[in-house]
Amino acid sequence: MQVRNVPAKRPDSILLYGFGLALALSLVFNGFLLYQQSHLQRMRASELNSTYQPIDSLVWQQELSECRRSNEQKDSLILRMAQAPNAPPGQVSPGQAIAVQRTPLDR
Repeated sequence: MQVRNVPAKRPDSILLYGFGLALALSLVFNGFLLYQQSHLQRMRASELNSTYQPIDSLVWQQELSECRRSNEQKDSLILRMAQAPNAPPGQVSPGQAIAVQRTPLDR
């Protein structure tokens, strides 16, 4: 019968294998993080580019005047609703005070 001498594995090779595996996993994980970060940056950049549209001054003025008109209509509705049920127009029921503050037009 022959006895085979099986060389014992050296602990250095196991240690090197462990370090290599840890390095490979670290590189894969870092690559994944870089991919996520660049993907988020591209998404944010595309959102900013697609949502930004310069507004013409005339369009802005029209929207502002529509908002002011809408607010005035709401104010008048509030005043009408605050009146007593049988009171003549322009008279507010006692104990109720409603102040409507109007701002002067800038232009």
